[in-house]
Amino acid sequence: MLIPRNFPITLRLTLYFSLAMGLVLYSVTGLLYSTMRNQLGQKDIDELRSTLRFQQEIATTISERPGAEGSLAAGAIRVHRSSGTAVAYVLSARTVRSGRSRKICTYRSRIFRPRPVSFHYSEWKYSRHDVSEKYLIVSTEFILKDNQPWRVQAALNVSKNNEIIEDYWQRMQIVAALAVVLFSALGYWLARRGLLPLRTMSREIEHIHAGELHTRLSTQRWPSELNVLSASFDGMMTRLEASFTQLTRFSSDIAHELRGPINNLISAASVTQSKARSAEEYRDTLAAIVEEGERLSRMISSMLFLARADNSREPLHLEHLTSATEFARQINLYDVLAEEKNITLISEGEVDFYADPIHLQRALSNLLSNALRHTPSGGKIVLRRRAGKWSDCAQRRR
Repeated sequence: MLIPRNFPITLRLTLYFSLAMGLVLYSVTGLLYSTMRNQLGQKDIDELRSTLRFQQEIATTISERPGAEGSLAAGAIRVHRSSGTAVAYVLSARTVRSGRSRKICTYRSRIFRPRPVSFHYSEWKYSRHDVSEKYLIVSTEFILKDNQPWRVQAALNVSKNNEIIEDYWQRMQIVAALAVVLFSALGYWLARRGLLPLRTMSREIEHIHAGELHTRLSTQRWPSELNVLSASFDGMMTRLEASFTQLTRFSSDIAHELRGPINNLISAASVTQSKARSAEEYRDTLAAIVEEGERLSRMISSMLFLARADNSREPLHLEHLTSATEFARQINLYDVLAEEKNITLISEGEVDFYADPIHLQRALSNLLSNALRHTPSGGKIVLRRRAGKWSDCAQRRR
């Protein structure tokens, strides 16, 4: 049975439980019904067999006396007066009715026509006016001492038994249906009870916000099925807390780094506006503003590069590069600034490799820019590349 994936787990478990209990109950009901029906049917057949056997014994005993046919008829009548449900014909070799029970007078004689097979059982339904009954009929033949064949045919009214069986079947169906409803309600309660830890876990997660990233679910006891989920969630929260802490620290660093250039820009503009200045002073102020703007631009480019590197979503375009060529390009860019600070730039090592040229140039530019910023005047900056793992690309020397 296909159940949608978004179907509630509680109802899903209740449905499975109800189907299982319904299958068990109706299987047991069908088994009990079949057993009862077979037992009652066998009881009816045994009763007819006993009746025929008893008639045969009486006929054999009475046939040895004078006036056997009349005596046989009288014996048959006496026997079947004591029977409340079975009726019988006793037929002679000339198909003459030698005896019958009193109960048979109200039924048609055609149901007792001779049958060629000994102990042949069959069912017959009798309907007349408002009377509708069902009979189990049987016949047998036997030979008396005068070598004359005789036949006894009997019928048993099984209408009451059928009514009992049908009434039992209907009652069992009603009981089974009520039991399925009861067990469905019980299954729903058990399912909700079983999923209580999951709802508790959901409530715990709902209370987690940015200020409580240290919350962990593994501090509580959970069922074994939820331990894996709890451990996975705690691992996610650990990574999230570390990322959030790093982001907070990064935001603080950005604010600190941006505050200096912005304050310098504001100060330069404020000083320039305070009074009239000469053209040379205006040029110096604009140069300072441009310098701080370039500094801000480099900082923003660096932050953008780091964000893209951490995100790892931008595709890389690998090309064949040479370390000497890339180092020379960066040295040419920063050569003027290095001369102003009296810093020597040196390139060592030549290795071929594959990399994204744009990302590599940004990384080398940031590395060299930081090295120039922190290297004292008269120092040296060495760009070195060795085969194998990356070593220090920029090394400052006093």
